[in-house]
Formats: sequence, C-alpha cells, structure tokens
Amino acid sequence: MFHVLTNLSFLQETPPMKSTILSAIFAFALGHFAQAQTGTLIGYENTNSLTDWTFEFGAALMTQNDIDDFIEGRFDFEEGDAGATTYQFTATKKITELSLEWFGSQFTPWIEMPLCLELVDENANDSFLVYNASMQIRWVDFPWNSFVHTTFAAGLGLSYASQIYDMDIQRHPGEDRSHLKFNVPIQFSFSLPDAPQHQIIFYISHHSGGFGFFDHGGVNSIGASYAYSF
Repeated sequence: MFHVLTNLSFLQETPPMKSTILSAIFAFALGHFAQAQTGTLIGYENTNSLTDWTFEFGAALMTQNDIDDFIEGRFDFEEGDAGATTYQFTATKKITELSLEWFGSQFTPWIEMPLCLELVDENANDSFLVYNASMQIRWVDFPWNSFVHTTFAAGLGLSYASQIYDMDIQRHPGEDRSHLKFNVPIQFSFSLPDAPQHQIIFYISHHSGGFGFFDHGGVNSIGASYAYSF
C-alpha cells in the first residue's frame, strides 16, 4: 500500500501548478516520515521506536451531509443509489511527541502519519479503491483518561479515488468532479486504561475539493473501527 500511495503518476492528470504543490505536500510528509526513523525530525526529539504503529480496520456509511452538519448533530445516511459502505484499513506511524506547557500543565500531543486504503462498495455500482495519505495531530491528554483512555485526532492530506463517488455526482450535477481531493481524517478513540493498545474508534471520513482547488464540495462518511497499537 505504501508503494501505491507514493506513486505520484496520477498527478500528471492535474495542472502543472497544482501538480507542483501536491508533489511538495507528499515530499514534505514522506521526508518527515523518513527523518523520524532515525530520530532527526527537526525541532523535536523522536523518543519513539520503529514499533510505534497502529493498525485499524473499520467500516463507514455514506452520508448526504456537509461537514458542517455534523457540528449541529445532523446525520443523514444515504440509502439510494448513491449510498455506499466503505471498508478501510489504516496503518498509522507515530512520528514524534511534542512537549507543550499551558497554564502550568504539561501536554504531549502526537504527530502521526496515517496511510489509509478504502474499498468503497456503492449501492448501484461496482466497488472501487480510494488511497489516502495524511499528517495528523493526536491529542492524548484528557482528564478522565484514568477511567476511559481517550484520544482525538485530526489531520490533512490527499485522497485519490479510482472512480468518482456517485454521491459526489448526485450532489453536484453537471459539474466536473475530481478523482483527487483533500483528505481530512477526524476521529475519537476509546480504550480501557489497562489495555490502551486495544481501541474502539469513531471517525469521520471527509474528502474535500478544497473550495475549488480540485473542485467544489466533497463527500462524507461516518464509521467505527477497531485499532491495535504496538
């Protein structure tokens, strides 16, 4: 999967300026990933070994919503032809821990690089693959962690769909739609304090056109997964 994600041949389909920007994003992420292996991430000490990985398996349902709807607590799952179930496998590398001090308290958010492969099973079409690579920050310091170990992660990266989502076409009829979008992973994880390596995750999979950078609008799914860290 890592080889597929680092193959930038599909960028040849994008305009030169966008291709340059996207190549730079990938180079930045992969460069930091490589630096982390030797503990040379500039500005921070890498205190983690190569075994700081999380493997995650989950499923999500396609929604009719904009990302803003979730903030208002609105969840409308698509049951028609544009509906879909997305199955995902994500391998996340923990790159480093930051050290922050606010109001006399110490916090240690993590910087991570999730690589995600999705299989999209649409109601009216054949299944297709989506490839995602991102950088994200994970907040791990919650006051109730001694009862329920909780983390929150959010990030930004790129997503390439081998086929245009039916939902994307349905919500933007007559508009050109892009295979390439921004990927915005958002998730909460929960685990028992005595077994933090076993996690239940609730997540939003948000693929955005970037307000016209690739196209206007995007698609959103909501799902749950199991993750194991080692």
